[in-house]
Amino acid sequence: MRIVGMNEFVEQFLIEGRELVAQGNDDLLALEERPDDRERLDGAFRAFHTLKGAAGIVDFVAMSRALHAAEDVLSAVRSNTAPVTPALINLCLACLDQVSVWIDRMRSNGEVPADADAEADDLVRRFATLASPDSAPLAPHDAADATKRAEASTGLSAIGRELLEAQKLMLSEPATEDAAAARLESASRIAANVLRHHGRSLDATDLEGPLQSSLVAGNAEAMIEAIDRILEGLAERPPEQPGTLAPQAPEATLRVDVDRIDTLVRLTGELLIAKNAIGHSAERAADEGDPRALAVALKNQHLALDRLVSELQRAVFSLRVLPLQHAFQRFPRLVREMATALRKPARLMIEGATIEADKTIVEAISEPLLHVLRNGLDHGLEEAAERAALGKPATATIHLRAERQGEHVVIEVEDDGRGVDVARVRDVARQRNAAPEAAIAAMSDEEAINLIFAPGFSTVSQVTDLSGRGVGMDIVRNTVERLGGRVSVSSQRQRGTTVRFTLPFTVMMTQVLTVEAAGQVFGVPMEAVVETVRVGRSAISPVGAARAMVLRDRTLPVIDLGQALGRGARAPEGDTNVLIVAVAGQLGGLEVDRLGDRMDVMLKPPEGLLAGIPGIDGTTLLGDGRVLIVLDLGEIFGNADD
Repeated sequence: MRIVGMNEFVEQFLIEGRELVAQGNDDLLALEERPDDRERLDGAFRAFHTLKGAAGIVDFVAMSRALHAAEDVLSAVRSNTAPVTPALINLCLACLDQVSVWIDRMRSNGEVPADADAEADDLVRRFATLASPDSAPLAPHDAADATKRAEASTGLSAIGRELLEAQKLMLSEPATEDAAAARLESASRIAANVLRHHGRSLDATDLEGPLQSSLVAGNAEAMIEAIDRILEGLAERPPEQPGTLAPQAPEATLRVDVDRIDTLVRLTGELLIAKNAIGHSAERAADEGDPRALAVALKNQHLALDRLVSELQRAVFSLRVLPLQHAFQRFPRLVREMATALRKPARLMIEGATIEADKTIVEAISEPLLHVLRNGLDHGLEEAAERAALGKPATATIHLRAERQGEHVVIEVEDDGRGVDVARVRDVARQRNAAPEAAIAAMSDEEAINLIFAPGFSTVSQVTDLSGRGVGMDIVRNTVERLGGRVSVSSQRQRGTTVRFTLPFTVMMTQVLTVEAAGQVFGVPMEAVVETVRVGRSAISPVGAARAMVLRDRTLPVIDLGQALGRGARAPEGDTNVLIVAVAGQLGGLEVDRLGDRMDVMLKPPEGLLAGIPGIDGTTLLGDGRVLIVLDLGEIFGNADD
């Protein structure tokens, strides 16, 4: 069945359906742990009830039937005539899984799946069996199909009536001229959608005219009268068979807080004022012939524009952020399923899900986090008997935490399992030649643990369906580093393991310090800059093939940026500028010819010939049109070590 008409309702259904499925999952999982939690029970019931109503609005009768069956079971629990059981939770979760699949198919194909009725029948039978285990099997779908569809159609009419009654109430309230116009437009649009959907049983042609004329005239009373006529038609209409629906192109959507839109509108207005002020200054200077006055006026207006553009950038980027809950929301269910499959009781505790980050970060970090959770469950947590022997609780705990630290978002996955066997890691690293023997021997335990990020590294002797194939942790690191972040592991034997992700708040906007080397200007990310010092060149000494300097009793490696770009060695005398930077938790020095200014830039990934050159994080344009190359200090210092 194709989905036509009521386009806005369909789009809203596809957006809100996912959120309601996630909400239902969360409430059901919490209810499983605390069966007496009335708030979670009510939340789960509301999620199913709202989903059922939304499915009715878009004529997805099969989904409505399945959700209605689930709603009946939850209603019995609410009235204390049925208990919360694992079977009930599992079946309700299975129903939400099916709803999620249906939503995905609708988004992809623009139509209700052909097998939706059969899938809904199966769920309805299972819910009936759950509610009454000794009852006879349900009658075939065909015998009750007409009744079910009629009920769903009647429910859809009721929803349409509720929407229109709400619009009448809104129109009758006092409002400013602008607000009244907006309300008229909203009421007209919703009423027209209802008309399009029920056009075969209502005289849409006669009813659309009053809607349009009342909107054009700005007459709220006339709009209310037009809505009343539609309501009368809905009350008299017989149940109808579901129509066909128009295909909807999938769209990438973001929920945006209205305050952020208001800020954007305000800044746009101020920007227009600033633009007009520049034109006024130019006209005034032309009339008075005073270039000095023009220069002063333009400088002041440039400062005002600079402030506005900075605020505008922040406002625009705030539209791109999402709470990490969008990445975290599926993990409680996945941990539950994996723990059940592995027969390892475990619970996931989430903190900081409301922390926001760039949409790109939130969407990309989901899979790396999933891999870490899977590895922790499969190999990090002990069997129940082993935990009991160690005096640990039978149920393992995994903490998923997030917090904002300056321009970074830090996410930690911590378990209370057996920890990483560092000796085993060293042995496997030697066998796989992950690093030279001497280097492995000289590593601290913390450094050795991070060898697990080497390609193909695995300490597991037995491969499982979940993990242990020697792929994944290197992919985790690569994904995080592509986002401009870093990942590290710390562990204590028999106490647990923590995987820490440090990610940029945004992947598009960054602040850089411009520097000059070998006649070229480069950008260094400000987040890496610790300080700048000017020292005599004699203070930088050769150490083997490398160079180093001592700063406050600490020896730091130093890289000459100009020399790294192919310029010859500097003269040994005189002073030089050294940027002290933090790279992967270690301090280093970057020697440059000149230090420039700090600036906010819109970073673009390197393209064309630049894409294959190591040490380049991205590019941006300077005010004079030149391309500014922003350096990847991790690669520069890493290549120097090699």
